[in-house]
Amino acid sequence: MKSIADKLQDTVKLEEKKNSNDKNFKEFEQLISQMDKLGFNKKPNYSFPLVDTIGKTTYSTLNKHTI
Repeated sequence: MKSIADKLQDTVKLEEKKNSNDKNFKEFEQLISQMDKLGFNKKPNYSFPLVDTIGKTTYSTLNKHTI
């Protein structure tokens, strides 16, 4: 069974094949690569807690017993 990441990569490759002859798509790819080179295109840093932490916090909040 394929993981979600593998399915996503397959979908991206399929779309790139479909758009390989599209002039606008090529210009867009060039723009993105130029932005990368100039340092304008940066990946965002997210500070989400781990999935376990979210579940643990929710469980603790929902199951508090007041005395």
